[in-house]
Amino acid sequence: DEAPKGALAKAVVSTQSTGEHQKNYEEYIQQRLQKGALNQIAAAERQATLDGLKKNWEELHLQYQGLSVVTDTAPKKARKERMEAEMKQLEKDIDTIEKHKIIYVTDNF
Repeated sequence: DEAPKGALAKAVVSTQSTGEHQKNYEEYIQQRLQKGALNQIAAAERQATLDGLKKNWEELHLQYQGLSVVTDTAPKKARKERMEAEMKQLEKDIDTIEKHKIIYVTDNF
């Protein structure tokens, strides 16, 4: 059961273009760093940010656990949904920072 030759050629081209994209990205980052438009945050700052996000999640989770199980009123339901959304966003931010060891920030948006 062999793969069609066209599929292999597409895979090779795809791999090459991925390598080219990575090279272009690295060149772009170097140019931006030289111009002062990007700054790499220090490992300690990254870790402090990560620790702060985790602490915020833990505090919010503790409050969430203290909520009434019965959400019989609109304000209770709204508060629970807001807290769930905040915890989900914190989890997403934590995952992003944990996934990327090098983080660049910019003042320009």
